[in-house]
Amino acid sequence: MSYFKASLLLLLLPLYFSCNANRTSKAENSFYYWQSTYDWDYGWSTWTDSVKKAVGVQHFYLHYFDVDWSENLSMPVPVAEFASLDYIDRLLGDNYTPVVFITNRTFERLPDSSCEWLAQRVAGRINSMTDKLERSIVHGKSTDIYNQLPSPVSTQWDSIVKVVATARKRLKTEIQIDCDWTAGTREKYFRFLQALKGHYPDKTLSATIRLYPYKYAPKMGVPPVDRGMLMCYNLGNIKDANTNNSVFDLKTLQQYFNVPSYPLQLDIAFPVFGWYAWFRGNEFKGIIHDDPSLVNDTITFAHVDKQHYRVMTDTVLGDNYYRSGDILRMEYPDADMLNTAIDLVKEKVPDYHRITFYHWNQSSIKTYEKVIQKAFAAR
Repeated sequence: MSYFKASLLLLLLPLYFSCNANRTSKAENSFYYWQSTYDWDYGWSTWTDSVKKAVGVQHFYLHYFDVDWSENLSMPVPVAEFASLDYIDRLLGDNYTPVVFITNRTFERLPDSSCEWLAQRVAGRINSMTDKLERSIVHGKSTDIYNQLPSPVSTQWDSIVKVVATARKRLKTEIQIDCDWTAGTREKYFRFLQALKGHYPDKTLSATIRLYPYKYAPKMGVPPVDRGMLMCYNLGNIKDANTNNSVFDLKTLQQYFNVPSYPLQLDIAFPVFGWYAWFRGNEFKGIIHDDPSLVNDTITFAHVDKQHYRVMTDTVLGDNYYRSGDILRMEYPDADMLNTAIDLVKEKVPDYHRITFYHWNQSSIKTYEKVIQKAFAAR
């Protein structure tokens, strides 16, 4: 074996081992990355690397784009596309799954005859984004290897790129579709999934499963996919002033697990995020995306009970104008209840291959780091 080939093989061994690291019986620790950009800098990268190591993250679900119905065009269109593919590999490492969210109203309006057409369009965009991301990753890894090889061996750039690209082909093994389908849109959605699977015969096709279709599988149907991701959050009606916590409520969650096992292999996902539901009287005004420190301003907000805060004076915060008397309902998961829920779901869905949190965010991870570590440590 030539010196070049020997040196290259030694340098590529870590890559090959990382490629196969997930092929074990132990469940993988995963996160959703759902932001539209990845703003890399040294400080953020250092934090990311340390947290990934501390909590043991092995995999990411990367949100590629949404599909929504355009009333102007009378057709489904891609929106909210992820815009930083040249840098996201610094977060992902070698193990990621593309995710596409499709609104239910897309299938409400989509003609029956267009399901295969939509699958073709979605597959084409997934492939285009994956190719761009993979080119970025291959270039980065090839550069790392190239810079470590001695001259004149270091002139073998094309050979390095070819070996790295060949190794990475084995990593792209799954596509996930996220849709809150209903009984009325089930047939079109399932037809779309069947058509999409035809574009990826050698890959795992997974779909998100909300708790309602999990419990009422005979009514809602079971998606024609290889695996499901059971989403253990967004449990209530956020627009109802009487809802306790629309993001996560342990009592509500427990009600969904008095049924036989689901006829599809499942992974499990939990929330490490929250927001405020804003009400004026009983009228829902919107979602306030802010961290828990928002209500620490005791001049503006008065503590009504554990979750509710009253606006004490007319005020403008960000783009929102609050009136005196408005109510903010804090909707962050309680850490102890979340721990209990994770133990419950693990018991009810014991054959999960991944345990996943939504979503990767610095402040949320700091808030729920002990919950995450406990969930990832126990199998």
